[in-house]
Amino acid sequence: MHLTSVISRSPSAILARLKQINAHNAGTVLFVLSSPNKSSELSTLVDALVNISPHSTVGCLSASPSPGLISCSVALFDTKTVIPFRSTIPGQEKTQVGRWHAFRKKDERETEHLPDDVDWNNLWKPRSRADELPGQLSNAADISSVVYFSDLFPEGLSSAISDALPRATQLGLLASSTPFITGRPVTLFYNQQVYETGAVGIALRRSRSLQFRLPTDIQPLGDSLNVTHSEGNLISTLNSSNPTQLLLSRIRAAGIDTTSSSAISFKEDMQFYLGVLGSNHSSLDQLHLITSGDTSRGTIALNTQTTAPPVGSRVRFFHRRRSSSDPMPMSLPMDRDRIIFTALPPDETKQNGFSLEVELDNQFLAASENGFVLGRPGESPWLCNVPGCISLL
Repeated sequence: MHLTSVISRSPSAILARLKQINAHNAGTVLFVLSSPNKSSELSTLVDALVNISPHSTVGCLSASPSPGLISCSVALFDTKTVIPFRSTIPGQEKTQVGRWHAFRKKDERETEHLPDDVDWNNLWKPRSRADELPGQLSNAADISSVVYFSDLFPEGLSSAISDALPRATQLGLLASSTPFITGRPVTLFYNQQVYETGAVGIALRRSRSLQFRLPTDIQPLGDSLNVTHSEGNLISTLNSSNPTQLLLSRIRAAGIDTTSSSAISFKEDMQFYLGVLGSNHSSLDQLHLITSGDTSRGTIALNTQTTAPPVGSRVRFFHRRRSSSDPMPMSLPMDRDRIIFTALPPDETKQNGFSLEVELDNQFLAASENGFVLGRPGESPWLCNVPGCISLL
């Protein structure tokens, strides 16, 4: 495996680096590319990428981690160690905040007359079966990790991978939105074809660990808590107490000013999160934005496409506060041979990255304002769209 990422102002500099890669007689190719300003430059770079290897090429248009610079990352794999695939498994439309109390659409499953021990995780996830896996993966029993680029609805594929390959890790980038670049909602590449729906990716036969890390400006608020009641995307009680009151008490203890005594004001420059701790209760496995909370009802709503953490989960509040002029801090680990996905803010003026042109050897860096999906063995996959967060495989 060979990984490289190039961040440059010059399309010709990136093109020259791609020609050097081509000289190595590559195997299966994985790539991401942020669009340069000119469509002719984009066409030239894409043509070079899809022709690096006579074998399979898998890629997408992504975002640049540094505004004003072009970002291109390439990973080369021995064809014997990976399985390229194309998925057409449909996902689901984005859910609404507070959906548990909201009017349901007719295609959502009925919740009346359900038993008391409902498995909410199974209820809310898309209907999928093991045989819905892409054909290239259906007979591969030795898959350890799956890396993919998806449209904005990855739930079908992520659930199918989780169901059919329960021992595999998965990491999926939601490709950047490209309606004003290519005329497609997203732009995916598989061999010589271009797609705007579904997903493309590779399955790895060699085991790789999956890590999740926070940016430096997201800090914990108070000690960890136990989830004692949750439904849908709502947390009803923590430590058998009102979760909004618990959050408010931590906000006051930290000296954070709030303008409302009856409800938390969720402003753009004041963001609160609920993190889900790992089995060791020290590492952070998930992070979800809190979109609403009210002291009278007590419940807090999470921005999650799956479900809130189940009863028994150990969680912790987190806080981010920054001014609109303060760029999003971004730091990358120095680990070698890493595939790194990161979420960017929708407004690129609030992100920070590399101020100079740089080449990262042995790292594959992919960024998107739409976030990424990650899933570990035995856990439900989830979507992270918190700017600055990264996942490493």
